[in-house]
Amino acid sequence: MPDFIKLNGTAVRTTGLYRRTIPHASGVTLAEVELVIIVRGSMANRSLKQLLSKEPIRIDIPSSTETESFVTSIENVMVGASGTGEAAAYRFDLTLRETPESAANRKAERAAVAAAAPPPPRSRTSSLLEVTEDPDEPLDLSGVTVSGDSAVWATALKQLTTPPSAKPTGPPETPLTTLERAGIEATLVNLRMDAVIDLLEISGLVRRLDVERQFMTLVKNRFVAEVTPLVGEKIAKRAERDLLG
Repeated sequence: MPDFIKLNGTAVRTTGLYRRTIPHASGVTLAEVELVIIVRGSMANRSLKQLLSKEPIRIDIPSSTETESFVTSIENVMVGASGTGEAAAYRFDLTLRETPESAANRKAERAAVAAAAPPPPRSRTSSLLEVTEDPDEPLDLSGVTVSGDSAVWATALKQLTTPPSAKPTGPPETPLTTLERAGIEATLVNLRMDAVIDLLEISGLVRRLDVERQFMTLVKNRFVAEVTPLVGEKIAKRAERDLLG
């Protein structure tokens, strides 16, 4: 599942994506996509609602080889909210169905590409490949000689026939500690947030400087209160001093 898709040319991060096809009365097959999108803050909620209000919606779904694009309309949408203010999280459950016109256009494009493709080369049977011997007749290996020590050959054949499960393996790796896992997860979260900010900055939606200013404002207003239940007030205030300088 891709982390990001595009809706009407705007990159949107997805939490869940499920794709299926359904038949249509016109004879074409329509693509239907179910999306789960989670955004945080009232501003992001308004932006996503404005984006979804512009139907029809062109969706671009990237894959490892190509990007699949088609035009859709909204079949169903449900929105749930958790929290208040800019800390609120909004979950959008969307069902987007391809329009019959888009499906017909894609079908015509695939047919045109198939018609333009060169025909596969015809295989020719060479008389040199004809089998004249009896396939059931046992092979005569009496004239075959093997150079080298027979013990070496026996050892090599034994290694080739030994199943992989029987080969010795190294000692099992030590499981990661809770602290190590927390550090890895925190680093991954930071990298993902940097990627989101970079994409938004490239799109001209926000500036990184504005993000940093808003981050410091949230640290001043909410950091101690939200982290105190986890590490205690003393450590929370010490961390706040280190962040704010």
